[in-house]
Amino acid sequence: MTTRIRLRRMGSNKRPFYRVVVADQRSPRDGRFIEIIGRYHPLNDPSVIEIDEDRALHWLMVGAQPSNQVRNLMSKVGIWERFVAQRPSAAAPISSKPDRPVRPKLSKKAQAKAAESAEAPEQPVETPAPAPEPESAVEQQEPEGSSPEAEPGRTDTEAPAPAASTEPDEAPRTDTAGADVQETHEG
Repeated sequence: MTTRIRLRRMGSNKRPFYRVVVADQRSPRDGRFIEIIGRYHPLNDPSVIEIDEDRALHWLMVGAQPSNQVRNLMSKVGIWERFVAQRPSAAAPISSKPDRPVRPKLSKKAQAKAAESAEAPEQPVETPAPAPEPESAVEQQEPEGSSPEAEPGRTDTEAPAPAASTEPDEAPRTDTAGADVQETHEG
């Protein structure tokens, strides 16, 4: 049976106080416990921390693991330093999560852009200027009967807007076969 030294919440709503208890690790926070070894009143000014030093050292020597909050309370009272002096191997802090290096998270586009900029040396990007169209191509695109002189706002390099065709591409569909007729089944 693994034992833990932890806090048990007592008191009414919004007015907590805690008992420092030794309990089985599997029992709930406010459930069954083995022994009460102290109390903690955080709302009093100054906070009241009372822990039976002999019983706390006994349970620590037997192998009970204190919770992080109880370890902080024991170090404030001085019990944890006495325990570390008796067992130097307990001085190593217990971390709940291993430290991982912090890496910035980049989207796939940003990663691709960063890789592309790392591969290619910094060179100015030149965009090719659009080549002017020859005049004969512009004249062929113009519809008959219109000339540059007729439209004063238009220049030779602008392409004319396509003329709307008068003929539709497809004839409109009319479905008159079953629009007004309802089928009835006799049976």
